[in-house]
Amino acid sequence: MSRPEQLLPRESLLWIFAAQFTVLLPHFARLPLWIVLGWLIAVLWRFEVYRGRREFPGRLVKLLAVAVAVGGLALSYRRWFALEPMVALLAVSFALKNLELLSRRDAFLSLLLAYFVAATLFVFEQTIPYALYGVLATAVVTAALAAQLGGFSARPRRAFGLSLRLLAQSVPLMLLLFVVMPRLEPLWAVPQNSGGASTGISDSMTPGDFTRLSKSDQPALRIAFDGPVPPPEQRYWRGLVYSHFDGRRWSQGFGVDPREGARVSWRENEQPLPEVGPRYRYRVIQEPTRNQWLFAMARPHSETDGVGETGDDRLVRSIPVYSRFAYDVRSWPRSSLTPSSVLGDFERRRNLQLPAEGNPQARAWARRLAEEHGDGDSISAAVLAFFNRSFTYTLKPPALGADSVDEFLFESQQGFCEHFAGSYVFMMRAAGIPARVVAGYQGGEWVEQEEYLLVRQYDAHAWAEIWTPARGWQRVDPTAAVSPERIRDGLQTAAAEEFMEDALLPLHRISVLNRLRLEWDMINYRWYQTVVSFDSDSQQNLLQRVLGEVSPLRLAILLLVPAGVGLVLLLAWLWWTGRGARLPRAQRLYLRFCRRMARAGIPRRQGEAPRDYAARVASEAPRLAAMAAAVTAAYERAAYAEEPAAERQLARLLRQWRLTATSPVASATATPGLDSGGTQA
Repeated sequence: MSRPEQLLPRESLLWIFAAQFTVLLPHFARLPLWIVLGWLIAVLWRFEVYRGRREFPGRLVKLLAVAVAVGGLALSYRRWFALEPMVALLAVSFALKNLELLSRRDAFLSLLLAYFVAATLFVFEQTIPYALYGVLATAVVTAALAAQLGGFSARPRRAFGLSLRLLAQSVPLMLLLFVVMPRLEPLWAVPQNSGGASTGISDSMTPGDFTRLSKSDQPALRIAFDGPVPPPEQRYWRGLVYSHFDGRRWSQGFGVDPREGARVSWRENEQPLPEVGPRYRYRVIQEPTRNQWLFAMARPHSETDGVGETGDDRLVRSIPVYSRFAYDVRSWPRSSLTPSSVLGDFERRRNLQLPAEGNPQARAWARRLAEEHGDGDSISAAVLAFFNRSFTYTLKPPALGADSVDEFLFESQQGFCEHFAGSYVFMMRAAGIPARVVAGYQGGEWVEQEEYLLVRQYDAHAWAEIWTPARGWQRVDPTAAVSPERIRDGLQTAAAEEFMEDALLPLHRISVLNRLRLEWDMINYRWYQTVVSFDSDSQQNLLQRVLGEVSPLRLAILLLVPAGVGLVLLLAWLWWTGRGARLPRAQRLYLRFCRRMARAGIPRRQGEAPRDYAARVASEAPRLAAMAAAVTAAYERAAYAEEPAAERQLARLLRQWRLTATSPVASATATPGLDSGGTQA
């Protein structure tokens, strides 16, 4: 049982709950509502215990609370071994700890746990706002720890001051460890809950999907090139290939999506990519999608760990992209490679698949085109010419019925990229030409100051690929036949009147705000490049620039020299300040009084208590008895009772007192008219 002096006072409880609220606040949006309510109930219960209206819960109530929490977690999450339920379990234990928050030991345990909860913020986001909030949360938790000393330390200004000083002192060590500590991969990986909502391109396409993405201006990719930058008409960032059509919905089909339990078809038995010749080198920073597919130009190759190529010219990652992910890519233009003259039977069947029924008009027209032209290039040219003559590019196409291809081709003739790509591939397959839909992004905004390409969600695009014996797989973009400005200048130019018209704040139409938005993205780009993506390669390059050659001796010098300089500065400061710590103001004022008395001929003896000293002053100089007694009483109240009013009174007494410099036994005169609100001595 804790002794009475170990029980938590009101100020300590308030600081603990403030720290808990600060570290839990960013998680409130992703935690189940019952956890937030449970934390509030636990806080209110603990306050009622402090006020004497309730008792601490007994063992039976605690066991019941744990059982309810475990049951709630089991019902709220589909699987346990994932990131969200782990954080939720930490938050639940954080809340339940309040039910037994009795002594200072419990307070320290709760606040140490708060540091772990604050660290989980960076598992979900590594952006600048989260980093700043993480610093704030750390400062609040450290201030709460300082406040546990009680009394004067629990005041907000005092606690925050101590917290900021401690954090400021740790910054040099933090920067040094950030630079020199080995960048180790995690010893284990905890997946995030795959049931959460994802943004961007999905694993299937139905009419209207890409129109929905056109309403989002969130960043999707940031691409920096090492060498030449491809022209706008070559900026096709492929991520998915849709080969299966059920009459309305395009999807990847069986055996392609690794989440369907099938093995990814890694590229095998193909000619090696050339080491010389035309190619693009670039680094992609991809925003989190919660999916495994990555985005790159056609015929990509990546040596980034965990990234591989598939047989249909895509990049995939071994685990989903839960946070920003950077990968290096080399891409070769297909025109520079020798195409494969053979298409396997399985791939041919896959890319000729159509439903048994539906869209009879489109099927009949495709058969006529096959009879008239015969080869794939001529059939494709005829379909594109039809698009160019009669169709309109719009973000608000009419709804389509069961025979969606027929209605689009022969009735509405208005659509977005998915309408053009889907109907084109349907026509080519119906004419006997292998074809597939490719989804990804097209274009991007070039950021001149930082030299990278910013691709947003509204740059999402769908196009087509057809296979011919002469050229193999080749890209065909039916949208370019209808709206070439969409490919050349982007969606904002192609659909100027309709672009982002539903946005609450149309930033793209306000040049100043649009510029500020771009500046903010550049800041985020620099932050990710310099801090978040500081991996072992970046560390090695930095150390080589600083040390010339990375060796154990030079690393030891890099560590020991700053440590030695810091130690010398600390010793110098300790020598300069005498005892290494600044004395409290009340003690400094009392020592000033003692020095004045020493100059007057009554020095204070070593180890002499303040009251004994005042009594000796009264005995040797009766005229100073009243002043010495008043100074001593004010000092005791200020130093031991921590009364701010007594500290101000002590300063006022020393200001009012003027000693004569010539008297062997000091005499005092008071200067009237000063009040307790005077300035410090």
